[in-house]
Amino acid sequence: MLKFNDYRDADRVFFYFEEISKIPHGSFNTAPIADYLESFAKEHSLTYTRDSADNVIIKKGATKGFETRPTVIIQGHTDMVAEKTADCEKDLDKDALDLFVDGDFIRARGTTLGGDDGVAVAYMLALLESDNIPHPALEMVFTSNEEVGLLGADALDTSLLEGRIMINVDSDDEGIFTVGCAGGGRVDFTLPVSKCENTDKCYKLSVSELLGGHSGVEIDKCRANAIKIGAKILSALGELSIASIDGGTKDNAIPREFTVTFASRFGISGAFEEAKSTALKAFRDIEPNAKVTLTEADTAAETLTAESSKILVSALKEIKTGVITMSEDIKGLVESSENLAIVKLDDDTVHFTVSVRSAKADKKAELIANLKAIGAKYGAEVSVRGEYPAWEYKKDSLIRDIACKVFSDMYGKEAKVITIHAGLECGIFSGKMEGLDCISLGPDNYDIHTTEEHLSISSTARVWDFLKNVLKEI
Repeated sequence: MLKFNDYRDADRVFFYFEEISKIPHGSFNTAPIADYLESFAKEHSLTYTRDSADNVIIKKGATKGFETRPTVIIQGHTDMVAEKTADCEKDLDKDALDLFVDGDFIRARGTTLGGDDGVAVAYMLALLESDNIPHPALEMVFTSNEEVGLLGADALDTSLLEGRIMINVDSDDEGIFTVGCAGGGRVDFTLPVSKCENTDKCYKLSVSELLGGHSGVEIDKCRANAIKIGAKILSALGELSIASIDGGTKDNAIPREFTVTFASRFGISGAFEEAKSTALKAFRDIEPNAKVTLTEADTAAETLTAESSKILVSALKEIKTGVITMSEDIKGLVESSENLAIVKLDDDTVHFTVSVRSAKADKKAELIANLKAIGAKYGAEVSVRGEYPAWEYKKDSLIRDIACKVFSDMYGKEAKVITIHAGLECGIFSGKMEGLDCISLGPDNYDIHTTEEHLSISSTARVWDFLKNVLKEI
């Protein structure tokens, strides 16, 4: 059991973190943890609701003396990114995580830890269970499938909530409070292509070992996009016919790898080295490990026609990737961006996806309209999914002021208050709930979404104390 002598006040937080780690809760597998939350509410005689999306709301009345204070929503998501190492034999749809302590950190053997956002679930359950922590009326909101497009928050019926103050516990830097984020969406292209028989020599172009990263958080670092690098090189190689194409893996990640096999009737002579040099020129200092290779490949019996190949490469080239505009209001903040995230050939159709983000609704709409125009130009069907609104910075915020004061009193220094160019569920809630005043915070959690994820024990305990003090001040 995770018990730490130095942090006994947080024992129940660590208890519940360990409890939910026994329950498989990867994205799209959230029913088991919703079952657990439902049973918890019944066991503790708490009012609750559960919807068809496996969102769970559990309510608890105010403690004595806090009955007239405003209701507070505390919110986090129940799903985790379920990844494992190549040699890990666990079935993450069925098996518990194997937690262990490494100095000041909790880790999981061979898998992601799920501190994002299991720590929020643990905090909320510890608060709901307690009978000696002063607090106003609480509405604990456990949303599902955040990691795959904020789906639970989008489906939630927020009319069930009375509170207009919300603490989202889905940030991973202690002492950094997020008070605004970009809105966004995914734009999917479906491009029909024609095929033909092939007898020409084939080549395989590979782009790999790029830095990649989150398409919101790292978009301002000017990292190379593997699909865009590949498209630029293909465009410079003259007439060719694509046999296969594959790049990127996730909607919200800057693609690190891209591979394409193609036939060339005329050969490519020395054009490749020059095209490679030109495509990588702007990234020499940023991407020191970038690897771009061209090798001979087995002759493909069938390829896209030269015309379909040209249309595909032109479309990929035309889609913008990276920072589009910077904020005029907040220095150094990206206002809007695009990321060409995925491209794949499926029989006689090529699918590619672009993630769009903007802090302004009208700019987001403009970017989506531009992408639809590109689709129409090249004969692709374009659809938009997973749209979520921006969470705009509020000049006046009670919860921000209280959090900053409590932090200053506890830590003897000022908290850092930021807005980010990434999506948070706060944007969904703000779009649905007029007058919502919210903040996002959390303990130090490192290497999230990877098998190296590790959660700070001491930070988790400090943020527990911080949360309790904030509830007393509201």
